[in-house]
Amino acid sequence: MLCTAVITVVFLTWSSPDVRSDSEWIALYLLGGVVWLQLGLLLLSLLGVAVREDVVERQNPAAGWVVYGALIGTTFCYAGSNVGSGPGPEVVLFCAVLSTTFLFGFWLLFERIFGLADRITIERDESAGIRAGAWMASLGLIFGAAVAGDWVSVGVTIRDFFHYSWVATLFLLVAVVSEMTFKALQTSGNTRGSMSVALVFVYFAGALTYVAWRGVH
Repeated sequence: MLCTAVITVVFLTWSSPDVRSDSEWIALYLLGGVVWLQLGLLLLSLLGVAVREDVVERQNPAAGWVVYGALIGTTFCYAGSNVGSGPGPEVVLFCAVLSTTFLFGFWLLFERIFGLADRITIERDESAGIRAGAWMASLGLIFGAAVAGDWVSVGVTIRDFFHYSWVATLFLLVAVVSEMTFKALQTSGNTRGSMSVALVFVYFAGALTYVAWRGVH
């Protein structure tokens, strides 16, 4: 519900003026947002963390944090795709596919490096779930902002996407170093949890600062 509300606010505020004044288009794009969120959950389940099995049935809080992060990241990707003027829903779909593909592509790479899915779903490492969820949400903000703006062409969109989302590689490096550090540290669960929460603020502050600095093009 919260993610849908965010999409609604972004759509009614920053989408193309001729679209947000048409109730039928508004309903269509909001329906697309709900579908896109479900697609994000499906992709996450295919990549190791499932809502039904891990969160609902097994009541695994570590998996819950990852699901939250994936939903928020997917929300940003879809919301950013609706910011600006364009010729039609096909450009929104293109931007949403581009940003969401990179979001889950980065998750796949990160997960394969550290085996996060097993640590989260089997070992129930909640601190790892917190860090991974915040990281995904922050990446979603970066990738979503990278596709936001008025449409020009496919080539320009791809060029601008790589030009503005390069900072995501720094977030990947920070995440890799952080996980290596946590793996080497022999600390209590409470200490690891506190350190993970601090890292959440680092991720969000970094992403928000960068997006605010670069603006929408």
